[in-house]
Amino acid sequence: MAHNPTPTQQLITTVKILREKCAWTQALTHESLRTYLIEESYEVLDAISEQNPQLLKEELGDLYFQILLHALIADEQGNFDLEDVSQNLNEKLLRRNRHIFDAEGQVREEITTDVQEIIRVWDAAKQAERQGKPKARKNAGLPAGLPSLTLAQKLLDRHTRAGSEKADGHQVSDVTRTKITDEQSLAAALLELSARAEELGLDAESVLRATLSKQYGSEIDATISPKSPSKR
Repeated sequence: MAHNPTPTQQLITTVKILREKCAWTQALTHESLRTYLIEESYEVLDAISEQNPQLLKEELGDLYFQILLHALIADEQGNFDLEDVSQNLNEKLLRRNRHIFDAEGQVREEITTDVQEIIRVWDAAKQAERQGKPKARKNAGLPAGLPSLTLAQKLLDRHTRAGSEKADGHQVSDVTRTKITDEQSLAAALLELSARAEELGLDAESVLRATLSKQYGSEIDATISPKSPSKR
């Protein structure tokens, strides 16, 4: 019986042929692909914002292409392949979702619907993974490439939930709480700050990133605690 490859198998074959025969694709490296990975990720976000399923399908494909390329390059270097990526992810999902799967990977008969318990189990699994592997982690383990505003919000959230002293210096004042009460007022305040940065000749992104680097630099993981639900 003839084997009919699935669309995913056909795609992988196509990418491999491109890597073998296309001079431009052959020249790609993990490093040179970084910009494309970021661009494609943002295009996925745009498609989500537009609530356009057809566009989202297309942009997810472009992002998936980046993942396939990285896995293929790693395979060529003898490091890992796409199957290893899939296996690693599956094992992580089984391990971190113990509210669904037992130690053997079987679905539990009784499954909690308590979101706080689900997050607690997830965080406990992450902590267990890190046991015996103490290492300095910049930005509480968050990607340094995140936009500084996103990075700031996530850092503050993690430190606040962990009871970190660093979060104490960033409490919201009563004036700010009164002035900013919804999405519109927040947007107006951010635009006003952006305009002021322009008047001062400052790059708001760089200023905030430099401050975050100074205040939340390299540290042993101090942002995970039993009382700090995360799963993000």
